[in-house]
Amino acid sequence: MKWLGFIVILAAIMPLSWWLRRNPRGAPKIWILIGFLPFALGPFHLYMAIVSWPAWPGYVKGAEFSVLDALALSVYLSLPGAPRPLPFRLSMALYFLAVLLSTLQASVPTAALFYSWQLARIFLVYAVVTRGCADRRFAPAVLQGLAVGLFMEMGVAIWERFGLGELQTSGTVGHQNLLGLMSHLIVLPFFALLLATRGWLPGAAVLAGLAIQLLTTSRGTLGFAALGYAAVFMLSALQQWTSRKARLLFIGVAVAAIAAPLAWVSFEQRFSTQSSSDYDERAAFNTAASMILSDYPLGVGANMYVVVANIGGYNREAGVAPVLSSGSANVHNVYLLVAAETGYAGLITFVLLLLRPVIVAFHCAWRNRGDLRGDLMLGLGVGLLTVYLHCLFEWIFVSFQFQYIFAVQVGLVAGLAEQLGYWRRTDPQSVRLGVGTLPDSPSRETRGLSRRILK
Repeated sequence: MKWLGFIVILAAIMPLSWWLRRNPRGAPKIWILIGFLPFALGPFHLYMAIVSWPAWPGYVKGAEFSVLDALALSVYLSLPGAPRPLPFRLSMALYFLAVLLSTLQASVPTAALFYSWQLARIFLVYAVVTRGCADRRFAPAVLQGLAVGLFMEMGVAIWERFGLGELQTSGTVGHQNLLGLMSHLIVLPFFALLLATRGWLPGAAVLAGLAIQLLTTSRGTLGFAALGYAAVFMLSALQQWTSRKARLLFIGVAVAAIAAPLAWVSFEQRFSTQSSSDYDERAAFNTAASMILSDYPLGVGANMYVVVANIGGYNREAGVAPVLSSGSANVHNVYLLVAAETGYAGLITFVLLLLRPVIVAFHCAWRNRGDLRGDLMLGLGVGLLTVYLHCLFEWIFVSFQFQYIFAVQVGLVAGLAEQLGYWRRTDPQSVRLGVGTLPDSPSRETRGLSRRILK
């Protein structure tokens, strides 16, 4: 049955691509799925492993292929030729090369290659979103798909808390920290749009994100979310102060005053069930990862950390508790995880991969003040930066669910930057309102973009 499904998915790629080329008016309905599917892959099991290692303790358990990969390939084949090379290609290629070379260090090379294959799929999604943004309808459609996924996660989280009595809700993605990390990337761009323009979708998406973040009962999620909201608001206010932002500031303070006691009660319930102990699991994992990096400066191979940490005795020497939840877990810091697995070269290229889109997003946001796309870029930049800070305490950046969302967001940054003329000396496509004018009276092109995002 698995192989039958795989054949059906492959057989649908070319017909769907043909349909997209001949039905451009209906294409946005398909593009919406690019934003939504990362949330649906798990609960509806819309992915399979061509080579499956279900017992492997690493974060990639086979050479996987998903419905989203097939959709991305169909959309890519339907897009017109690109006038210029793909942005960020060098930083992505360098990191991919570092991961691929780490296979030479791995005691189980096939397991390391699983992660290389995952990265190739993620880069495909990035390329599709970037190229798709040449059509001005693409970015609004993808944003709508992300919002639909957020609404679904809110519904599932509410059911888990009040229907099933779970204190830390994980939605459809399987873990509360993963859900919280994904929410940063989606909610903060919508918050930036909420500050800049009217419409029901940004407000609804922000409320859904707030509900999700509260229901995860995760200190990291709530703390970094608060930091992200504050950063978006301050930078947006610095760009241009409006009466709308003043009203939203008042509403935000009121919402925080209401939500704080609810969050406090949830955290009290969570920690009342935990025994007090001097044991610091995160610190123990950090010590183990640092010891691995010291012994293996070239890395131990992607997707190999758990095996080496246990078999090599690093977890035991670092004092990691010898229980299943710790013995099969990764270090709770994605930078230490990347360094331990791919060495210093992998860490440097990984950081370069992360920083390039943030720099472009902030540059475009500042240069295009008064353009709705500039506000969106501000939210995308802060969302990415918030995730990077949160990843000092989480490893789940390397999971395929999160990397799909990351690829979509980075693709939006690259595609919108091309629209705004970031890589050209002149900026003919940028739509400016003029400093001091309110977003209530935008130009026709900006107004059209607003309608497409908010409808």
